[in-house]
Amino acid sequence: KRLDSLFDSEAGSDVTFLVGPEPETWRFPGHRNILSEANPVFRAMLQGPLADSGPTVAIDDVDGKAFDLLLRFLYREDVVLGSIPTALATLYAAYKYLCAGLVRTCVLYLNDHLNTQNVLQVYQHVRVYCSHHQTRDLGLWIASAPPAPEDSTSASYSVGVDKDPNDNLDTMSCLCSSLLHNCLHFIDTKADQVLADESVEDLTADALRDIALRDSLAVSSESVLFSALERWCNRECKRGQLQLSAESRRSVLGYDLLFSPRYLLMSAHQFLSGPMQSGLLDQAETAALMAHILNSPIKQAAPSLSPETIERLRTPRRKPFSTPINLSSTKCRKDKKGSSKKTKTMKKQKKVKCKEDKPESPNKKCSGSCFLEHLCRVLSCVFD
Repeated sequence: KRLDSLFDSEAGSDVTFLVGPEPETWRFPGHRNILSEANPVFRAMLQGPLADSGPTVAIDDVDGKAFDLLLRFLYREDVVLGSIPTALATLYAAYKYLCAGLVRTCVLYLNDHLNTQNVLQVYQHVRVYCSHHQTRDLGLWIASAPPAPEDSTSASYSVGVDKDPNDNLDTMSCLCSSLLHNCLHFIDTKADQVLADESVEDLTADALRDIALRDSLAVSSESVLFSALERWCNRECKRGQLQLSAESRRSVLGYDLLFSPRYLLMSAHQFLSGPMQSGLLDQAETAALMAHILNSPIKQAAPSLSPETIERLRTPRRKPFSTPINLSSTKCRKDKKGSSKKTKTMKKQKKVKCKEDKPESPNKKCSGSCFLEHLCRVLSCVFD
């Protein structure tokens, strides 16, 4: 209750945040001790060795509304998201400030509101966080200043936020990876509707390539994928101020995207009315592929069509076999205490088993005759 009353309050405020680029900068009052106790990034920003002790902190790369929701969560933990763009902007702010609780709120909202019009937007946004975590290139998301040392004299505020940045990072990565899995499952199972939506034209080349090369992409026909690629490369040429020539469009697509459709699964009519008419394939490629479709392959194939490529272009895609992850019940944090207890129990059981399996030593010592018998056997083996 005490923190609720301090949210959006100038009372006791000792720092002001100016968020967003000019002229759309938002102003927020804040309290150093509360924010430092609630969040490790704010602690580094406001109380760390490299912290700015001035009354104003400028933050240019976060949306004003998203920062408002971030502060609301840290003070009150009652954030309500109203749209996909707001959820994505807030997810960026939450990830940047290592706020795992708010990341979970955003991920759950996005997962519950996926549809054929927004799944590609969510997918492209979330895959950035997953790739950054995998490569450990996290300079964009974590404050450069180290966290301030614990001060027993500072005021303590109970806000229910995890103080361990590593735990936060692992939790956020798990949540985003799970959401990415669900996005790809949605795209796989509703491929025709997703690829027909205009949002496919806004994807980056890498994001589109990852989708087009999926074996589990359940398109009703490979011509659906080719049509999406043709629309995308035309839009990409316009964005790059390139001529809409065959050379420019082939260059924009690149080899992987150009040969991501399984052309040899098309009918002759689909190939003639789509890829052949588009001009994206050269004459040698068109002739070689058409010959394979008609079951009369020519001896001199196009240089770009290796036997491995031909084999891939005729291999049917498999049906999606994965299932969506239930994010509401996903536990992304490791139970270290339970794991340690389990490990100790296993070691104890193993020790007991080894003790049981070990043969008991005889209580009485070997007699002299027994010793001489063994000695004779050893000598006979040596001089044999």
